[in-house]
Amino acid sequence: MDEDAVRAYVDHAQATIEAAPQMDEANTKAALLRDFLNLLDWTIPDNTQLEYSVKAFGKTYKVDYALILEGTPVAFLEAKGVDTTLTETHREQLAAYLKNEDVNLGILTNGEEYEFYRREVIDSKVNVNTLGQADLQSLPDKITTLSAFTKDAIQNEEWVTILDRIRELREARSTLEMECLVERKTASG
Repeated sequence: MDEDAVRAYVDHAQATIEAAPQMDEANTKAALLRDFLNLLDWTIPDNTQLEYSVKAFGKTYKVDYALILEGTPVAFLEAKGVDTTLTETHREQLAAYLKNEDVNLGILTNGEEYEFYRREVIDSKVNVNTLGQADLQSLPDKITTLSAFTKDAIQNEEWVTILDRIRELREARSTLEMECLVERKTASG
């Protein structure tokens, strides 16, 4: 994943949003998200299917983009318009798609906000966990997370290693923060 390419995407997307801050979903997909998918090395129609049918909540829905390898979806991108704030309902929608279709990776975005998800099965319980969130300007700071969603990383199963390493680092950071807090309380107490 090339940091300069991410920055170029951010600059282009920011200029596009400033020119049309009320873009609906269709325009957001055309003006921004096609480029975002290209950044991750996914191309329409080669390995990205638009409006992919999924079952959720007892009905059939359409996920905006299914990223496909060997005829099977490996990640979903659910798009909303720049004019739409991402909500818990949108998050639940994507989680249901991932669970019902046995797809491990998902992205929810409105072009300004990006949320990354991972479906995991632990002791036969299926969970969809948030990997991270970023606004458009901080997307270059999420280059490691972005790299897990590239076609190459998914194709070569590197995404698992990348995301497991991110989790390990977060847990280590949390442990250190907790230990520092305890030490400060002990020292002041």
